[in-house]
Amino acid sequence: MNRFTTLLVSQWVANAGDALYIVALIATLYAETGQASTAALFPIAVTAGMTISGFFFADLARRFRHASLLLSSQLLKTISLGLIVFFDLPFGYLLGCVVWIAFLDGFARPLESAFLPRITDNLQKANSLVQGTNQVVQLVMWPLGAIFVSLGSPGLVLTISFGLFVLASLWTGLFRHQVRQLADPIEETQETPSFRSSFRYTWTTEPARLNTTLLGIDAFASTAWISALFLVYIDTHLHVSDSWWGILNAFYLLSMIGGSYYMLRRTKSVSLLTLSVALSVGATVLFAFAPSVVFAVVACVLQGASSQLRAIELTTRLQEATLAARLPYVYSMQQTVYTLSFCLGSLLFGLLADRLSIETVYWIAAAVALLMFPAARRLHDAVAIKQKQRIS
Repeated sequence: MNRFTTLLVSQWVANAGDALYIVALIATLYAETGQASTAALFPIAVTAGMTISGFFFADLARRFRHASLLLSSQLLKTISLGLIVFFDLPFGYLLGCVVWIAFLDGFARPLESAFLPRITDNLQKANSLVQGTNQVVQLVMWPLGAIFVSLGSPGLVLTISFGLFVLASLWTGLFRHQVRQLADPIEETQETPSFRSSFRYTWTTEPARLNTTLLGIDAFASTAWISALFLVYIDTHLHVSDSWWGILNAFYLLSMIGGSYYMLRRTKSVSLLTLSVALSVGATVLFAFAPSVVFAVVACVLQGASSQLRAIELTTRLQEATLAARLPYVYSMQQTVYTLSFCLGSLLFGLLADRLSIETVYWIAAAVALLMFPAARRLHDAVAIKQKQRIS
């Protein structure tokens, strides 16, 4: 088994475990407290943990080999989940473990993405496989976790999740063994990697800055498509049964998988960034005034596919344009920007949905999405210039 496949499988197993443990903990918190607001603290805890990790990533990534840090984070996640599974922790400690696991995830994801240019030659294909299969895991494991909880108990699902974490640790250990002779890239500079230097590099290097800006705006605008707002939209705009909540989410995820498949098979190198932004804006406007559920489904398909096309191309362009030694640190900065933007967007659109019509909320989301155009256009032009240089 080659190194890319090993890394990909370790991600599948870890992501499946993550999905199951999230479902189980939400069910556990709701069962213990009987309050939806308490269960809602869980995504806030995840966001907090991943955001905090960005401030420590550079220092630890500088001190330890990246493959060893990747394995250590997965092992610590497994031990932490074991504490949740085998001990009856008070609510405060339980929430603390959630923050800690998310904190460790904040190290794993940038490192996994930064490894791709070092272990594969076809970045677009590799990123399409990673993005697409991750969506398949989410599509399968979330409803499967809910079924397991309803048929068994949250404790049973947590135990299954713990087993998946153990398996992910074994796969990550195998990956570490496979790359043991692959030295971490080192940039010849006197500047010590830190959160400040990572921020400075990301801000002063145009491809990284444009990429991160586009990602941040996208994360903020895309919070209008979260499941909670779908429920409000179904109730107040479409006036259909709640079963359409799951249907719309399914179409959204399936279209993301379709977008990944398209990018996997695509051979042209023309940038799709501006087209994907235009499709996202159009989809959001269509969703805002959809006269029937059919139009809402079309809007979800357009949004899901275009967001996936954009995500894959952004990842690929960043990997191609960024020094290998800097890539993990830029990814860490992007993760911090993404989580903060998503958190703020979720809060803002949630508040707006309480005070304005849901149609107005989506019109505002479309206006925010328009802000992606300048950065997308500049990145598109940069790709075109590179292609002309190659031809000449």
